Amino acid sequence: MSGFSSAPGAGLVSRLRVCRPGEQLLWATARSAFYLDVEGLDEVGNPRGSLLGRGARAVGRGVGEFAVEFVGSVVFGPSEGDSGNNNKPVADHLVFGPGPGCLAHQAVPAIGTPGQRHGSVWTLTAQRLVVSRVVAAKTEPEPEKSFLGKTMSFGKSVVDFGVDVAKIVAGSYHDYGPNTSGEPVVVPEMAVVHEFPRGQIGGVGPSERKGKPCLRVSFVDGSGVDFVFAQPEFVQRAVELTNGAR
Repeated sequence: MSGFSSAPGAGLVSRLRVCRPGEQLLWATARSAFYLDVEGLDEVGNPRGSLLGRGARAVGRGVGEFAVEFVGSVVFGPSEGDSGNNNKPVADHLVFGPGPGCLAHQAVPAIGTPGQRHGSVWTLTAQRLVVSRVVAAKTEPEPEKSFLGKTMSFGKSVVDFGVDVAKIVAGSYHDYGPNTSGEPVVVPEMAVVHEFPRGQIGGVGPSERKGKPCLRVSFVDGSGVDFVFAQPEFVQRAVELTNGAR
């Protein structure tokens, strides 16, 4: 369970900022980095000079393994005795498909740059799979103040500081990370960058990538997204929520 100092979870953010009125939320998950497992492309989307044997790859067919061990190390972290590539983030989700132009690959320009860290929230509702990101708050520049205005502002800040100190000494004032007692918890504004309508989603179920449990959202053309989780129980729970469990 997250503490009061934690930022709102993906589920709460999705319910308040992503879901439309009356739209049923099934599950949501926050993600930070992804790579591609698309036939004919490398892990960041460049065309492959050599496919290294099409039969060696089983993209989206249940095997879920990369043919090139280097790619597996970059995506899933180094194996024992291997330092890996520290310049690339480890993926927590993968976009896979049978070739360029598939449904999953078409969404890549909107959802982010493969191999780069970015924050996103993936939300599955009864109507769609949504990808959203936090909207940065705009800060308006303060107008230039006169000398008298600056002096009055300085005096006010001294008074406010004294009041705050009194509250702290009295034990009635606390800061909890980005949250402050007596004030509403901040829920960030979200912008939808892409969505897959229900008609494009073929199924949701468990999968595996190099021994790591994944939740696979498959699209009707054989492409999809694998979300990597630390425990298989998390995957099973997401499947249950997809099927209407509470």
